[in-house]
Amino acid sequence: MQIKSLVTLLILFSITASSPVFGQTNSGAITVTTDKTSYSDGNTILISGNVSEQLNVPISIVIKDSLQHIVFISQVNPNPDNTYSAQAVAGGNLWTSVGTYEIDVTYASTDKTAKTTFEFTPSEQPAASGMGNQTNATLAIPEFGSLSISIFAASVLAVVILYARVTPFFKI
Repeated sequence: MQIKSLVTLLILFSITASSPVFGQTNSGAITVTTDKTSYSDGNTILISGNVSEQLNVPISIVIKDSLQHIVFISQVNPNPDNTYSAQAVAGGNLWTSVGTYEIDVTYASTDKTAKTTFEFTPSEQPAASGMGNQTNATLAIPEFGSLSISIFAASVLAVVILYARVTPFFKI
């Protein structure tokens, strides 16, 4: 009976923790801007903004291409005057598509986020080959979000079920 209660609690926690809050807007906790509206290969992107308060955690900066593939990840600490800045160099193996790229910044939690966009044009399109898409993409580690909470809840649930099934075999 206790296991069923725990399972129900875990499922409810997973559902409520991973559900988006509709109507939620940026509370002004963080802003983000770039120095230009368009870039090409080799250009330096100056990313800057403000935070409303010091939380003693770094700001996560993620740049995604027009297909929502991650092309840049960085972290920076806010300055004492609540400003921050970072630089990214446009171009490279991951920066292959022409179009609108998005910069997402997150400060401490998912309700402290901001976004901006810019246009990117590679200096030359990648040559087509019989090898398919051969970029040197690296896997990104997601920040704590709804997916990680669901995975954590499923892991805990699996451990509880395994414990309940194995415990009777070890009783004397």
